[in-house]
Amino acid sequence: MADGSRHPRWSLQDIPFDCVRKSAIVHEEDWFYLLAGASFVETLSDLYANNLAGYYAGNEAACQWLQNQWEHEEVQHGRALRAYVLTVWPDFDWDTAYQRFVDAYAPLCQTEQLGPTPALEMAARCVVETGTASFYTMIQHASPEPILRQLAAHIRADEVHHYKYFFRFFREYQASEAVSRWRVLRSLWQRVTEADMEDSFLAIRCAYELRNPGQEFTAAEFRAFRKRMAVWIRRHYPFEMAVKMLIKPIALPPTLQRMLLPILTHGARRAIT
Repeated sequence: MADGSRHPRWSLQDIPFDCVRKSAIVHEEDWFYLLAGASFVETLSDLYANNLAGYYAGNEAACQWLQNQWEHEEVQHGRALRAYVLTVWPDFDWDTAYQRFVDAYAPLCQTEQLGPTPALEMAARCVVETGTASFYTMIQHASPEPILRQLAAHIRADEVHHYKYFFRFFREYQASEAVSRWRVLRSLWQRVTEADMEDSFLAIRCAYELRNPGQEFTAAEFRAFRKRMAVWIRRHYPFEMAVKMLIKPIALPPTLQRMLLPILTHGARRAIT
């Protein structure tokens, strides 16, 4: 794989926040919670990167990439989303809500919770990057506001690039660990079932409760929010892309993969929507 430094870079200065069409999105409460929550999760990536760097302390190449590129790009995603949220909803006390999220989520994000082997943790990271790449693809397609589409496209490209690195590291560890396909599949499925539930709930709760003093964001509220999101998912989620990325670590024979792809894509669509 090419050196990560050759990956096209972008910065907050490349996003024309002063051109945001606020009227297209300012009254859409679900967009506010979705973007504010995503900004919290992305901004906390320095904690995720430190945990992973500690776990892979013996792998200099992985640690350098995690800390010198992945962490910085993920945190930039958070800063860009924060800037967008405050451009559209300038009265939102982002810093206070974010600190509430850190206080609630950081104790749950520990190195001890990472995968049982280096290869399986890298496979789990492929699941996470699949989820984020698919999420921002959906945002790009669903957004009613042009600058948000531009921002989502930048983030989506980064997440796909990150997936390629995690997959490369997975293959390197897999060459020595020789984890069975069944065990890889089980690890992938476990991470899929956990994906975005705990951190997303806490992130949206922190935004909601600060924006609505005295009101509690319950599990029922979160289920109702996800039900509303299902409309966007049905229309805009890249199911086939997500399935291809998810099953890649299993290393199925090409013929079997081509046979299974439409079946798994149909199943994923039914399961999510």
